[in-house]
Amino acid sequence: MKKVLLINSNTEVLPYPVAPLGLSLVANSLAGTYQVKVIDFAFSSTNSLLKDIKNYKPDYIGVSIRNIDNVTMRKSKWYIEELKQLIIDPIKVTFEGPVIIGGSGFSIAPAEILNYLNVDYGIIGEAENIFCDLLKELDTNSIPKSIEGLVLKNQKEIKPRIFKEGKLEVKSSNIDQLIDFKPYAERGSYPIQAKRGCIHKCIYCSYPNIEGNTYRLRNVTDIVNEIEEVSKRMPNIVFEFVDSIFNSPLNHAVNICDEIIKRNLRVNLRTMGVNPGEVTDDLIRLMKQAGFAQIDCTPDSASAGMLKSYRKNFNLEKLIECAYIIRKYDMPTMWFFMMGAPKETEETIKETFDFIDEFIFEEDMVHITEGIRIIPKTELFEIALKESVISKFQNVIEPMFYVDPKLGKENLTRILEQEIGKRNNVLNSIDTRPTKELMQRTIKYRTKNNINEPMFRSLLKVQNLLQV
Repeated sequence: MKKVLLINSNTEVLPYPVAPLGLSLVANSLAGTYQVKVIDFAFSSTNSLLKDIKNYKPDYIGVSIRNIDNVTMRKSKWYIEELKQLIIDPIKVTFEGPVIIGGSGFSIAPAEILNYLNVDYGIIGEAENIFCDLLKELDTNSIPKSIEGLVLKNQKEIKPRIFKEGKLEVKSSNIDQLIDFKPYAERGSYPIQAKRGCIHKCIYCSYPNIEGNTYRLRNVTDIVNEIEEVSKRMPNIVFEFVDSIFNSPLNHAVNICDEIIKRNLRVNLRTMGVNPGEVTDDLIRLMKQAGFAQIDCTPDSASAGMLKSYRKNFNLEKLIECAYIIRKYDMPTMWFFMMGAPKETEETIKETFDFIDEFIFEEDMVHITEGIRIIPKTELFEIALKESVISKFQNVIEPMFYVDPKLGKENLTRILEQEIGKRNNVLNSIDTRPTKELMQRTIKYRTKNNINEPMFRSLLKVQNLLQV
């Protein structure tokens, strides 16, 4: 049986490490046909990786790329060069077989990343089936040409993957049995995927290009089975739904909560991407009952005009209704807004901060993203080209950010520094990592008082105490 080595290349562990879900699903899809080993480079080194390659002697190596940068305009960190230096180039020195790259980060600009890293094969979007199909062709020494989603080095034309609406056939990732999960159990969470795809049309977003613009829903029984099985292995683990939007479609999220409640599971849940347009009283009530201790709410703006500019699926009235429901059930929430999109002005920024002051709990944290990451094949990319914010000759894998030219980057920074400075629970995304001293004090505070609330609420309380 031939051997496959799969590498999680994501080295970012702040504010907390993110477990490699996609890579684990690929590993599961290969099991039985190939011998598979997974290396988590987040807690490894180049020397250790090379030793593993030497000892394991793989026939194929796969590398997953989660992010190409940290999506932060004024403190931008580009991960691709680090990946090249620490993983790809050293592999080439000691390994002569095929290297295959993929992942959500790679899928943003596949041709450019493939050629920059100078490897032979790449996979756009989900790779469970494609990876196995590719290896079968390589086993026979044939040259792969007709696999949808496969990219070859120097390929001139890349067709987008087509995802049709339907069921998502995914069982348990068993991620904790493939890697050392202790760092994730201590500081992070166990990832659960409930669906793929997104029907919404936000002008900046890459999800429809990566996962498709239609929904593929995972069976609710399979989802809750996974949660129940993992909780038996790790009773105190936090589960995080990692869908781009948890509550869209709404009935799927409700059915998940109903099934958890029906089984009387005692689990700790959280989720990213709660869309205000599909928040209802029943949803938040059921989420609270099911065990959700924290959610992320992502309106992007609280200006009526900017919600239209972003092409959001809700208006300001619906956003206000969402905020009332969240407060009604005291659902701990991290709110996310972005500043600088097309048609952003000082007045629209003020409208968002007015909303924060009036409708968001002071105990909840607000993240402000300064400038919008420009991603290829999005509407924002075309707007940036038209306005000459970027050039058609620009290397799209390097960090590119949009701020409405009439507003200006310097003016945006000035306004945000002034407004954020007035509020204790609002942070610029460049300042969202707590200091070592603050984290130590917060851990001591939580231990001493037997606190079990979300960490961000404890951080805010301790930070406020230090400022008194």
